[in-house]
Amino acid sequence: MTQLQSETPRGPFMMSPKTLLYKSFLIYGSMGSIGLAVITFGHKTLTPALGIPAQPKDLLHLVSIGVLGAGVLLILSYFFEDWFPSFRALKALVMHLLGPCSVPVGLLLAVLTVFGEELLFRGAMQPFCGLVLTSVLFGLLHMGKDGLLSAWSLWAFVAGLLIGWMYIATGSLWPCLITHFGVNAVSTLNLRRSYLRWLQLNRPADRPSDKGNAP
Repeated sequence: MTQLQSETPRGPFMMSPKTLLYKSFLIYGSMGSIGLAVITFGHKTLTPALGIPAQPKDLLHLVSIGVLGAGVLLILSYFFEDWFPSFRALKALVMHLLGPCSVPVGLLLAVLTVFGEELLFRGAMQPFCGLVLTSVLFGLLHMGKDGLLSAWSLWAFVAGLLIGWMYIATGSLWPCLITHFGVNAVSTLNLRRSYLRWLQLNRPADRPSDKGNAP
């Protein structure tokens, strides 16, 4: 995406894929473990929340809702990128963070973030806090550059409302997980492709003087 590449910040924060994976396992693994514990022992809703329907049509219904939700949020992110410079700037920063990751590592990161956030926010917190407050807290988790509120926070708030409504409507976390994974996976792959294009555009060219002085 040209807009994303042209607004890449100088000296972006970098982290090796190995370090990124380690920190993601630590952070999102902790979030998911806490969420799973609350779902199991607090709400006692583990089976309805994560149980897989026995009837194929019921399973297809949940999958369809999840896929549709992912499509809606991906379209919304496209408009947010067009409307808000802060959204583009943060995507450029994330591009440099996730771009060096391989496809398997990027998809694994998507899975980690999805299960960590959905188990904690939708599964554990939403029954206590309600839809709106949980979505606000979800938006605050997605702060913009320098830890400030931004269009990214607003997009996450709206996403939290939609995903939270899915949980209320179906009683299952699977549509939430599918929607969230679809958004994260597609976004990660797109950012990786943008990063590879950015590398090509910013690759140092051979200087004519160097070629002329070569023996």
